[in-house]
Amino acid sequence: MKRKQMILVVGLGRFGTALCEQLSALSQNIVAVDADKERVASVSDYVDIAAQADATDEDALVKVGAKEADVGVVAIGESLEASVLATTILKGLGIPLVIARAQSAIHARILSRVGAQKVIFPERDIGKRVAEQIVHPWISSFSQIGGSPFFVGEVAPLAEMVGKTLSELHFRKTYKVMVLLFARDGEFVFPTADTVIGEGDRLVISGGKDDIDAIVERIRQETDEGV
Repeated sequence: MKRKQMILVVGLGRFGTALCEQLSALSQNIVAVDADKERVASVSDYVDIAAQADATDEDALVKVGAKEADVGVVAIGESLEASVLATTILKGLGIPLVIARAQSAIHARILSRVGAQKVIFPERDIGKRVAEQIVHPWISSFSQIGGSPFFVGEVAPLAEMVGKTLSELHFRKTYKVMVLLFARDGEFVFPTADTVIGEGDRLVISGGKDDIDAIVERIRQETDEGV
């Protein structure tokens, strides 16, 4: 069983609070810190430690257990100075992975220079995801493979695929995507070239955005036409 991580979240604005909620749902150990009493109280029910403290006070962070954290996330959005100072402190405390939220390219460069191994832009990233979901509606149910241009997810087979093998269809050449697994009767099956596609199957496919767009659009059209 994978070991729970201890994650220190510094700054409990909307982003920091949402991060704590999701980390809690993923059963991680969370220490949440903010100078605002009401913000601290708002997360106290689902984090392990909720502490009212100054994120730029090294002694205060040590007292809440920052040195034991596996990951430190500086989620401060209001003050660039506090963000940089908190990042510097967490790095100095020896936390293995320090992630910091940036508001601009200059802010990101400073955060990297003071020790943040990963810098994120929540608002920009959300904007990009929403735009992608508008243009490619399927993308929210697919996962991107690392930082590659490839995605993986489930689709229903086209009517023309049912009753035929991957070999008969020349699947990869015809549809420009790869079948990784069949989801069949509640189980996953590794396909071979001779595996016959059934009507109730779901295909776990991987491919580039344009090629997945093409096959998903054909599936959508079939569904709309009642094929």
